[in-house]
Amino acid sequence: MIVTCPKCGGRFDTLYARAYSCKSCSMLALSGSCNYVKCPFCGHEFVIGEA
Repeated sequence: MIVTCPKCGGRFDTLYARAYSCKSCSMLALSGSCNYVKCPFCGHEFVIGEA
């Protein structure tokens, strides 16, 4: 799913963000899912669907 960061306007795929920006997130590692995504451009974390 392609999303747009509400802070910087960068457009990115959530799969890319999970692999690149969220790789060190303990929430994702423990639960296997998360409603948040972190922008790989500016690092802003937001709820998917909020933007």
